[in-house]
Amino acid sequence: MKRTIILRLAALVIISGLCTSYLMIFNLSAQDQEANIIFIPEVGNQSPDFSLEDLKGDNFTLSEVTKDKIVLLWFTNLCGGCQARINELERIKNLYEKKGIEIVGVSVLGEDRKTVERALQQYGITFRFLFDPKKEVTKLFGGEEYLGVCPLKNTFLIGKDRKIIYIGRYPGIEESELKNQLDKVVGGGK
Repeated sequence: MKRTIILRLAALVIISGLCTSYLMIFNLSAQDQEANIIFIPEVGNQSPDFSLEDLKGDNFTLSEVTKDKIVLLWFTNLCGGCQARINELERIKNLYEKKGIEIVGVSVLGEDRKTVERALQQYGITFRFLFDPKKEVTKLFGGEEYLGVCPLKNTFLIGKDRKIIYIGRYPGIEESELKNQLDKVVGGGK
């Protein structure tokens, strides 16, 4: 009996320590990020700034785009689940681009451009797709990426002030949920 109580207390102490560490990770400053401390974005945080090239070789810098637009970033490895619903994002792009929202895909496939090019052509995707060959931006937003596994949080709605407005997992959320979030930021929501 005493042994069980001691084991339970030890487990609580360990869990408490892990929770404290976990909470500390979520409240890091920009200086901490530069010191290579893990940063896990959450709603209300300032989004990390970054620059990547798109499929056409044009540069995309988040801080430049968010001066004029709200950005929906979608980090994807273009797995079967993502490809099955990728046309939803194209529809969303068509509905919201005139309202100041830009949909931007970010490939987490490293150097693999062929998979992205094939998917864009197959599905007629016209929203911007960025390449993250060294997976540095992927790590900024979702941590380490593992081959064939989508990040647990891979959809980020970034406001004009570069504040994170919404975080989700696409295709884990429904199209209606994504539209609801976009309607809120463009004034069409409740």
